[in-house]
Amino acid sequence: MIRSRRSLLVAFFLCAFPQASLAHVKWFFPYDLSKPPLPIGDVITEQFTYMFLLSTASIYVFYLVDRYLYRKAFAAETLGRLVIEERTAFWIMRIAAALLFLSLFIYGFTGNSFYLTPELITESSSVKWLQLGMALAVLYRPTVPFAGAAIFFLYALGVRQYGVFHMLDYPIFLGIGFYFAFSFISRPDWVKARYVTLYATTGLTLLWASIEKWGYPDWTYPLLGKDPWLLMGMSPEFFMLLSGFVEFNIAFILLSAASIFSRFIAFGLNAIFILAIFKFGLIDAIGHLMIIAILAIMTARGPTSARYFLVLSEKSLWTEAYFMTGLYMLALNVVFVAYYGLYFLLH
Repeated sequence: MIRSRRSLLVAFFLCAFPQASLAHVKWFFPYDLSKPPLPIGDVITEQFTYMFLLSTASIYVFYLVDRYLYRKAFAAETLGRLVIEERTAFWIMRIAAALLFLSLFIYGFTGNSFYLTPELITESSSVKWLQLGMALAVLYRPTVPFAGAAIFFLYALGVRQYGVFHMLDYPIFLGIGFYFAFSFISRPDWVKARYVTLYATTGLTLLWASIEKWGYPDWTYPLLGKDPWLLMGMSPEFFMLLSGFVEFNIAFILLSAASIFSRFIAFGLNAIFILAIFKFGLIDAIGHLMIIAILAIMTARGPTSARYFLVLSEKSLWTEAYFMTGLYMLALNVVFVAYYGLYFLLH
């Protein structure tokens, strides 16, 4: 009983102050998508229900604080002076993409070429030369759209070889492809659309990955067996349940926080990805390079004005926090149902 209470207390603080190990297990350990995810009845247990209630309560408290700080314009003037220009953000993305595709080109000579992420292995010898062309293309602004189109092409090849459901792990690359492909349009509404798409697909990638932790917890068990300190005294089953909620909370907050927290969450999440490189090495660095660049931009540039569509300034703080909590519950249900529904539809 005492151990159970301690675990729930740990869960509350982890949900209230999101942190999680975000290593992509498909890159390092065996996985099998021909096997269906855990039955829904095995996922939605009594413990799952308690965790859902705890995460919902933490979300409500978070948005009370977040919207209060936003209404008080806390640190807004200081942060406003720290916003980087779009030109600088564009350079960050281009340099990160050049490093990524140059790394993939070089890695291709080891005989293990892959499309966009380490588990998407291909035997095609031409892919690495396309990736070299992409690395060069992003260095010269007029040819950047070529790199965007090539990302769509590599994504399509991934769909053909690995299936739609597998590639649903990586909508972030569709966002990156859109960001580069339409970079030649300089109108403010298109610039905004590029960043909205980039941020939204990044968040959706994280939301989707959180459901995987519930549907396929056994993929992560080898990692937890190798590094039991990650469990913090919890059982592997409870750890995976908790990790899914924490990661979902992080992603949802990343997409919808309006105050200074939006940058802090992006910064903290980026720190986790960067620290993970010391644990998982070069493959992790290559696989997460673009999300690290995007989170750096989110930290330095802040949210787009589209974020404030979710702000209900004319309502009370309690009502606005209630609205955001309802949106969180809706998002969790929609992504959960989509994950299971699309698996069985596509398989």
